[in-house]
Amino acid sequence: MQKLTIANFGPVSDCSIEIKDLMVFTGPQASGKSTIAKSIFYFNHLKDVLFEMVRKSMERPALFETESLKDRFVRIAADVFLQSFGEEEDLNGGDLSFTYDNESTISIVINGGEQKGIDIVYSDAIVEKISELEVMAKKSKVKELEGIRKFIDCDIFACDRDVIYIPAGRSLHTMLTSQINYLYSVMDDMQKSTLDYCTKCYIEEIFRIKEFFNQSPEQIVKRTINRVGLGIEEEKVQSAIVLMKKILQGEYRNINGSERLFYNQDKSVKLNYASSGQQEAVWITNTLFYHMLGQRPTCFIIEEPETHLFPNAQKLITEFIALVKNGKNCVVLTTHSPYILGSINNLLYANYLSEKVDKDRLSEIIKSDFWLDYASLGAYFLENGITKDIKDKEFADINHDVIDGASLDINEAYERMVELKFETEGETV
Repeated sequence: MQKLTIANFGPVSDCSIEIKDLMVFTGPQASGKSTIAKSIFYFNHLKDVLFEMVRKSMERPALFETESLKDRFVRIAADVFLQSFGEEEDLNGGDLSFTYDNESTISIVINGGEQKGIDIVYSDAIVEKISELEVMAKKSKVKELEGIRKFIDCDIFACDRDVIYIPAGRSLHTMLTSQINYLYSVMDDMQKSTLDYCTKCYIEEIFRIKEFFNQSPEQIVKRTINRVGLGIEEEKVQSAIVLMKKILQGEYRNINGSERLFYNQDKSVKLNYASSGQQEAVWITNTLFYHMLGQRPTCFIIEEPETHLFPNAQKLITEFIALVKNGKNCVVLTTHSPYILGSINNLLYANYLSEKVDKDRLSEIIKSDFWLDYASLGAYFLENGITKDIKDKEFADINHDVIDGASLDINEAYERMVELKFETEGETV
């Protein structure tokens, strides 16, 4: 099992967690949720970084002669880290360590003193495998990249899942989609490197898949089955389509570069004029639906899926995420929303009850495709730099005190005001 350890880095002073198939992080603003989410993305994304390095070196063999693959990987991994978390002068020390399923580790030490910089240390097993990879790449041809990819994923990192980061603030990209398309197209690699790395990966993912959505979801499914012949579970896909339409109150289409939300066949609106909730949600639903059809195992890291959504839509997007997660995927969520946490608890409770009650009747309340297994859950509350486990073993869900905390504070303040009113009225009688 993958494990992440963070000590005294950014807002996180103490974090030591195992990465389960469903990870939920909640807590106040600036408590470190994004730091942990980005760290999980970074360490899982390094295999893609290494693959791109090898691919470019195979296309330009002279690169193998100027620097060893291991040294270049250290240098580029450090660059990606800085693009993800900030410039060297802004980092004030800290340690991160990630253990992969094969017990190989990568450690990062941030020097915060006068000699600022970062040191990346690979375990001996990774160093040996990278040396083996370099020999393999020098002998291979570009057309043999599939074998290189498999070696990196399985032998070095013991993980063949893709990893997708969906950041907060999605509506800005959606609202300015045409402008960002143009700006990004004219930027060179040096200019792109100044962008937040996770945001850059998100933009590139949208650019990569948006042409896929040039028809209705039903037509896309039919087209995908006809072209690729994949064994798609059509009932689950239909459930996803129903949820997408309910969440978006319409369906997204990109027709000849014009991105629109269709309310029916005759009525639509350009995406940048849609509601803020639709703009925030559309690339969560699109991205997950695309990868659901692709059927390649994926780890989705989603920040604040609740943003600008009505509580019922938050419930629906939680069910949509659960449906996709249950298709052999991994999901990492950051959230401030009691509705998201409460919806997750309902799905956990449904799974818990499934061995105790009539499953058919239970499925009428919550579809079985949405049920979540408590054993696959990791849930944490972050505050004052500390990561606290908030799983409730007795009830096999997330601790209700965390979910209800804000409501209790609000209700307590209201009750105190009522008491003050009665006291004041009593004094004046």
